[in-house]
Amino acid sequence: MADTDRRNGGLAGHASLALIVALAGVASPLAARASAPVVRLDVPRQAVREALLDLAVQARVSLGGDLGSCRGLTAGVSGVMTVDAALSRLLAGSGCVHSIRADGAVMIRRAPPPEASTGARPAPPRTPRPPSRPVAGPSSPIETTMVSDVIVTAQRQPQSPQETAAALTAVSGGQIVAAGAADANDLSALVAGMTVTNLGSGRNKILLRGMSDGAFTGLTQSTVGVYLNRVPLTYSAPDPDLKLVDIDRVEILRGPQGTLYGTGPIGGVLRIVPRAPDPDDETLELFGSISNTRSGGENSEYGVIVNAPLPGERGAVRAVAYREAADGYINDANLNLRRVNAGERRGQRLSALYRLSPEWTITAGAVRQQIDTQDTHYIYRTSQGLTRANLVREPHANAFAQTYATLEGHGAWGRVEATLAKVSHDFSSRYDASSALRLFGSSGRIGALDEGRDTDLWVGDVAFVSPREQRFRWLAGGFWSDSRSNTDTRLQELWPQYGRVYSEDRDDRRSEAAVFGEAAYDLTSRLSVIVGARYYRIDYEVDSLVEQGDAAREFRGAGRTSGISPKAVVDFTLNDRWSVYVLASQGHRVGGFNTGGPIGQSFSGAVGKPARRYEGDSLWNFETGAKGRLFDGRLQARVALFHAEWDSLQSDQFLRSGLVYAVNVGDGANTGLELEANWRATAELEMRANALFADPKIVRPGDAFNSRGDAGLPGVPAVSANVNVAWRRGTPWGVDMVAEGRLAYVGPSRLTFDAARGYRMGDYVTGRLSVGLERSDWSASVFVDNPLDTRANTFSFGDPFRLPEALATTPLRPRTVGLSLRWTPLGG
Repeated sequence: MADTDRRNGGLAGHASLALIVALAGVASPLAARASAPVVRLDVPRQAVREALLDLAVQARVSLGGDLGSCRGLTAGVSGVMTVDAALSRLLAGSGCVHSIRADGAVMIRRAPPPEASTGARPAPPRTPRPPSRPVAGPSSPIETTMVSDVIVTAQRQPQSPQETAAALTAVSGGQIVAAGAADANDLSALVAGMTVTNLGSGRNKILLRGMSDGAFTGLTQSTVGVYLNRVPLTYSAPDPDLKLVDIDRVEILRGPQGTLYGTGPIGGVLRIVPRAPDPDDETLELFGSISNTRSGGENSEYGVIVNAPLPGERGAVRAVAYREAADGYINDANLNLRRVNAGERRGQRLSALYRLSPEWTITAGAVRQQIDTQDTHYIYRTSQGLTRANLVREPHANAFAQTYATLEGHGAWGRVEATLAKVSHDFSSRYDASSALRLFGSSGRIGALDEGRDTDLWVGDVAFVSPREQRFRWLAGGFWSDSRSNTDTRLQELWPQYGRVYSEDRDDRRSEAAVFGEAAYDLTSRLSVIVGARYYRIDYEVDSLVEQGDAAREFRGAGRTSGISPKAVVDFTLNDRWSVYVLASQGHRVGGFNTGGPIGQSFSGAVGKPARRYEGDSLWNFETGAKGRLFDGRLQARVALFHAEWDSLQSDQFLRSGLVYAVNVGDGANTGLELEANWRATAELEMRANALFADPKIVRPGDAFNSRGDAGLPGVPAVSANVNVAWRRGTPWGVDMVAEGRLAYVGPSRLTFDAARGYRMGDYVTGRLSVGLERSDWSASVFVDNPLDTRANTFSFGDPFRLPEALATTPLRPRTVGLSLRWTPLGG
């Protein structure tokens, strides 16, 4: 199947490139490019602050300054215009004025008071006449150093992360490009408390805030929900590792998100928002890079982005295609092979938007990505250099596909969004299982375990949000999903004889229906209360057939669970600089059935032996946070103190035979402090820093698993911190000089719940540096990843059959030096 997927992926890649070239032909020549960028807006009559948030989302600009000073209702704007013209109309009579910085950020400030006349008797008071057009001249020295926000919609409505009563972080598409972040692993260096296991692209697991159910992926649902717009991408599967190309923003919500996102994401949500088709912009962008890795070879990347408006400017088509190849840097002494861990990622996105009316749009599209790695990334502690000695290569393939359609409407009556999508996620892995053959009664010397899983998921989601300028606000919605998953596990002898030793064919079916809602009420102008809940019902069943030699074992099980995920928030604005909130929320995960293991496997639930059925778990999160702006808005700060209580924690673990099972390891807890700061030191220099200090641990070990509280939760450090610095300076020739640097510290952690096994990993520093030149239609930069050439153990796992040896270590990719280029001959 993997070979078929690779052939199809290659054909799809060529077909997509041909399609994009055709779309590029639709675009007008360079001479037709508008002299001033315009956007199509439809902002209804509402409070000025809410209108500004709507404009920021529709125009894809960051927003900063003193929005709270703006008073009254806007008349709304609709049509094609410049951002400057739209702001002038929205702010008329509001007591605020705006400016647009060189980087495109919109800054709002209170209008200066009229100058007092001298030597004349004051005129009698009269009703002031609102200005027809607030002045929007160059930014003042203060505004050029104020921090702006990426406006987000993770909670179903436009919001500033700095004003949201939740632990929410947004990373803009510009920050992603500047930082050279290609995927979730790179993104973790920009986000507080985000951990990604380093098993390899398409095999990784994402963890947030130290809430870890273990470092392995198997039967249990992922604690972090990964979403592409409103569509979930994962269930009990590794992160599909979508490449972050042509992205508008990434939104990260921490803590249980059961009310709006359902069962599963008890650790948080990572939501990827791609750039939408733009009916008013003709774009053709080409990008690529080439680099070289020490002890490895050459790496390359290339891609193309096209946006083509439809006739009549009622809609647009946007297409993206990319391909990247990374050479290996690990050698295998037994197989006499060099650079065994090379890999490739290729993908395509196609989306179309059509405006049914000024208030209603429909968007449809498709996404496809294929990852193929030739081998795993671990070495042995006892080996010299980047070397190991396996008997079998361990390739991996991960194919992801999605089709979707979304209907959106908004007006003075509120906003509605409905999405229907189909997701297919297929992945397969091979592991060297030579050491485990004897446990299955085989006399073979060389063997391999092949695991493959094919998942098809249908999702429907609809939500209605009331107008936001009212004192009482609410949202309500419904959710439905249906998934089918087939897992094929085969242990085979490869030498001296060839044949099947063990196999399991497992089918899982799961359906979920839910209704959810939230309500917010302003008790005063500074104090608000928000409550929400989600009622869900889930039906699940499994069919399994295990065969080993002439013996077989069948199992069929089914279950139903239902419940409520509540949420309550109190939000208080202290002054025009600081706000605080207190939050409590709960999330759940569903239980299931263990079916794998050799013939004769006991399902007694004793220590080291799986129970036939594992139970669901739940997590309560209690949090208080503060968000503030200091030094005339030059510094944004966020601090959150949280405590989580995790009942009947589920975890994927391995049997002595190397096969996976799920177990409730006990009750866990995590108390921590999370810090984020954004400081715009000058108009040219901006610094971002974040840190997490946490104490994740088991507080009551379970009877069915050998866990110890003093080992901490596995796979996550108690301390992590990141610092990012961005610098930009213009030149008289219209070219900007840019530089970007980041430094990340990952504290020590362990691989398992069992403190008796060390499996120590982490405790290292790494980073990235880049310098370059930028203009509106091209950019070039030189970069260095891992500039200190840090040699550290990022992940103490190789394959499940060597776990008891505790010899595996996964190194960082050695120092990599490269050149990136971007050319936008049209639009952008």
